[in-house]
Amino acid sequence: MQNAIIYTRVSTDEQASKGYSLPHQKNVLELYCAHKDINILKHYKEDYSAKNFDRPAFNRLLTYVKANRKTIDYLLFTRWDRFSRNQEEAYRVIREFRNLGISVNSIEQPLDLSQPDSKVMLAVYLVIPEVENDKNSIRTKEGMRRAMKEGCFTGIAPAGYLNHRTKEGKSTLKKNDSIAPLIKKAYKDYADGILSSEEVRKKYYHQGLKIGKQSMLNILKNPTYIGKILIKEWKKEDEMIVEGLHPPIIDERTFYKVQRRFKGNLKEPIHKFSEIDEELPLRGFLECSNCGRSITGSASKGRNGVRHFYYHCQPKCKERYKAQEVNELFESLLKEFHIKDDVKKLYKEILNKEFKGDKDNREVRLKDIKREVNTLNIRKDSIEEKFFDNIIDLSTYKNMKSKTQEKLNDLNEEFESLMKLEKDIDKYLKLGISFLHGIDKLYISSPANIKKKIVGSIFPEKLIFLKTKYRTASLNELIAIIVSKHRGFRRLEIKKPRHFGEVSKKAPPLGLEPRTL
Repeated sequence: MQNAIIYTRVSTDEQASKGYSLPHQKNVLELYCAHKDINILKHYKEDYSAKNFDRPAFNRLLTYVKANRKTIDYLLFTRWDRFSRNQEEAYRVIREFRNLGISVNSIEQPLDLSQPDSKVMLAVYLVIPEVENDKNSIRTKEGMRRAMKEGCFTGIAPAGYLNHRTKEGKSTLKKNDSIAPLIKKAYKDYADGILSSEEVRKKYYHQGLKIGKQSMLNILKNPTYIGKILIKEWKKEDEMIVEGLHPPIIDERTFYKVQRRFKGNLKEPIHKFSEIDEELPLRGFLECSNCGRSITGSASKGRNGVRHFYYHCQPKCKERYKAQEVNELFESLLKEFHIKDDVKKLYKEILNKEFKGDKDNREVRLKDIKREVNTLNIRKDSIEEKFFDNIIDLSTYKNMKSKTQEKLNDLNEEFESLMKLEKDIDKYLKLGISFLHGIDKLYISSPANIKKKIVGSIFPEKLIFLKTKYRTASLNELIAIIVSKHRGFRRLEIKKPRHFGEVSKKAPPLGLEPRTL
């Protein structure tokens, strides 16, 4: 008696309704084997749709065949489209089974594959379902695109939405009341320009917005959240954005502000500040007084388990300083920033000159924006007239209108931003002076990322730690002007050493008196 494995497969409810149900296939195969006196070793049933043979049940079948190939004579199924709808893949698997000594065949469309002429019929049986698949795929895609052009949402609902159908039965979205408010807050935080997308994601992760890093980026770029549908390009049709049937979560101004931030900062920095960063905020801003290389820092654990932090040079150099001493001296240095009345007058004159030029440029730009907005509004009216006169079709109309509206939104936001600029120079003077007077307090109370920004903004070049003071080659030009008449600095030299090898620990650096601010 010969042995066989029977294989049944159904991929959709429609196939089951057309007589392809798994029980029916199994019953037909069992009757056939009983009539032909064939022993059934195993039955594998598949309810998984795939264009190739990467199917769960078929993979188990292959494992069984490779382990028991000497006892198997046939692999049987009802029709060739139950076996495969991919001609190339079917030929490959048939050859693989033939090399194992196993015959692959259909009981309703039987073929003698040992005869060359049978390959012609095999090609027909395999090509017909493949062509049908391709036609179904095209019809499905065209139907989905038509629905999307009408504002329907045909995919899986993104975070903040739930799949929904209108009274007319059209596929759309409705807001998820628990997640939508978090999405709205996340957009606002990112639009403000303070937090990175990863920092925004972490902020709302434990509040219920449980998504990954890439998903956060996808959310911030997805026009679905402003009530629109993105239709990707296909064949000769360009990519377009159309109005959706679903309600927006984000207003367009915030959305396009986020997109502009992405365009201006494609590789967004992700800040990860650890205990090391908090204890060693000057790491990366210090230069070794002995060899001239950048000073790094690390922590060492004492016998009692307490961690002690140090700034130190590279392994070959023995320069090493306690972090607490270096940090405290720097904080004392910041306390020495004082501004006298005559310098305030100079500062105000500089601001008056700068803001006058800025005001003139701003007024010119405001006039340009008004002119551009007027041109775009005329263009919008023209687009509508062309659509109503049947000169352009619906998809072209929506695409052109969307792009024009996007430009209008950008210009309107820029106009409002320019109009809101503070014109009171005395207020800016007051803010600037108060910032410099309280810069030490701001530095001490800030996290590592803000501390690093403060140091970098004041000192464009690296600092050299000299036990009781710091040396640097230069200060920020504006700050140098503001404090240049003050003689109170005791902890800062502005000097460039001739050669770092000439510096001695015992003698004053270069043997010269430092120029003090």
